[in-house]
Amino acid sequence: MKQNESIDVRCDMATMHDFFLNKIDESIKGGLYFEAAWLIYSCLENRFFRVLDKYKRNCKYCVNGGKCRKGSNQLAIGTKIKCVERLYNADVSCVRSSFSAELFAEVRLWVKLRNKLMHNLLSLEHYEEHFDNDFKELALNGKKVVDDVYDACTKFRVAFFEPGYEFIFPESCMEQCPCKPRNQ
Repeated sequence: MKQNESIDVRCDMATMHDFFLNKIDESIKGGLYFEAAWLIYSCLENRFFRVLDKYKRNCKYCVNGGKCRKGSNQLAIGTKIKCVERLYNADVSCVRSSFSAELFAEVRLWVKLRNKLMHNLLSLEHYEEHFDNDFKELALNGKKVVDDVYDACTKFRVAFFEPGYEFIFPESCMEQCPCKPRNQ
């Protein structure tokens, strides 16, 4: 498979990701757990988007229109995770060798807890003294999750761009694509 971006762009992206991963570490060390959780969520969203971005041009629904066709990051994180997980469940080798069912479950659980904390942030009935501890735990757990996702994405990228590897998009996965028109 051919890379979508030039080597210069990929190097700039790697530098940017290193910056934000270091920012997460600094935030945790400085007790800025809310900030760390926000950055972790953004990194998770981006990692799943970048995986989708590698293969979405092979989906008949993405190339003909829809949210995932666009270059921007418009899909919800849950949708991105589900799209990658469908390929895992369909036994697509570059995904299957990189991700695990446990990792998908960990990410989903972390996102669910993060969303619960964020949505209850300014709710008097949910605001409690352990607010800081909840975000500390979220950030510390999220750091492990984001590291695991980065590792999985690196393995995926290596497998996807392996010389001679041909990505075949399973029809069963395409039929579940969020970009599939509802009337089909």
